[in-house]
Amino acid sequence: MALLRPKRTRSRRRLRTYVTLTCPMNGHQVSWCRGLCTPIDGHGLCGRIAAHAMIGRTQAAIAAYKAAREAEAAC
Repeated sequence: MALLRPKRTRSRRRLRTYVTLTCPMNGHQVSWCRGLCTPIDGHGLCGRIAAHAMIGRTQAAIAAYKAAREAEAAC
């Protein structure tokens, strides 16, 4: 009966907090996204969200202001 011990189930290991994920495009040359790829719909070629494609509140407000100003000038 000693040969029939229960099988061990492997659990996925979490990523360590001190590990940085490297850019899949350039591998070891860069340690994080440096905006080297052209994002498509907010995602880089690696499939992750491209940090350089995100727009902050200030940038969104400036874009809205410029759009409203251009619409006002066109009338």
